[in-house]
Amino acid sequence: MNVKEKRIVVTGAAGFIGSNLTDSLLEKGAEVVGIDNLFNGRLENLDEAFKHNKFEFHKGDIRDLNFLLNVFEGIDIVYHLAAFTSVPQSVIMPENCNDINVNGVLNVLNAARRMDVEKIIYASSSSVYGDTPTLPKREDMRRLPISPYGVAKLACEAYMQVYHQVYGLKTTSLRYFNVFGPRQKDSTFSGVIAIWLGNIIRNENLIIFGDGKISRDFTYIKDVIQANLLVTKHDVSGEIFNIGAGSPINLTKLAKIMLKITNREHLKIIYKDPRPGDIIHSYADISKANRLLKFEPEYNQENGLKEYFKWYDDKYGTNLI
Repeated sequence: MNVKEKRIVVTGAAGFIGSNLTDSLLEKGAEVVGIDNLFNGRLENLDEAFKHNKFEFHKGDIRDLNFLLNVFEGIDIVYHLAAFTSVPQSVIMPENCNDINVNGVLNVLNAARRMDVEKIIYASSSSVYGDTPTLPKREDMRRLPISPYGVAKLACEAYMQVYHQVYGLKTTSLRYFNVFGPRQKDSTFSGVIAIWLGNIIRNENLIIFGDGKISRDFTYIKDVIQANLLVTKHDVSGEIFNIGAGSPINLTKLAKIMLKITNREHLKIIYKDPRPGDIIHSYADISKANRLLKFEPEYNQENGLKEYFKWYDDKYGTNLI
C-alpha cells in the first residue's frame, strides 16, 4: 500500500512522534487528519503540517468514542500514537494510565471496525518486556512489565491481535525502544535525552538514577518514522515488531557523548537512587523487522544526537554544536 492519496488519521498528532510522522506522511502525498487533546501535545509541533492543504486537525480525546466515529469516516489508515506516555507518572497515576491507554485503544479499535478502516498501526513500547534478564529482547520472549505503563501497553498489543483474529482488522504493533529527536519535550517525565538537553542548555549537571550502568537502545526518530511507513508496504497484520537501533549504550557513556558533542564537559554527572519502575537493561533484536519489513536503522546514537542538536540550534538559536 502506498500512502500517497490515502486518507490517514494520526492520533497524538501534536506530540513528539506523532508530529514527525504527520510531516513525513504529508511529504509523501497522504491526506492526514491529526487528532490530539493537547494535554501533552503542542500545536507548535504542527506548524509545518498546517502549511499543507492536505492536513486537518481536530482537538479531541480518544476516550470519546463518538468523536472518533466522526473523525474516522472515510479513513484508510490509523496510526495510533495518542497515549499516557510516562513510566514514572504511571506509577503515580495507574488509573489514568489505564483509562487513556487501554480504554482509548478499545475506542480506536471499535471506531475503526465500525468505519471500515483498512489498517491500524499501534505505537507500543519496549516496556512490555520488563526486567527479564535475556538480551537482546525478542518479540517471542516472555513479557514481564514492571510498571503500570508497561502493563497497559501489553494489554493494548493483545487487543490489537484479538481484533485482527476475531474481527479481521489489519493491525500491527511496533514496540519502540527509547525514541529521541526533534520536538521531544523537556520535562520531569520526559525521556532522558530531552531532560539532559534541557540541563545542558541551562548549564546544569546531568542526573542519572542508579549507577549509570543502566543500558538502553536509544532510537532516533527518523528510524521510527521509517518503520511506520514500511508497515503500510507489507502485509504484516497481527504482527508485533521491535523497532530500535539494535545497539545498547549505558547512561554514563550516553551522558559523556552528549557533553562532548555540546562542548559542555565541565558539567558533572550526578548519580542518585534508582526510581521504581525503571528497567535495568534493554535493547532490541530487530531481525524480525529487518526480515519482514526490510527495516534497517540509518542512525546510531551519536549521529542522531548531532542531528537533533543541530535542529535545536536552528530552531531556537542555541549554540549546542
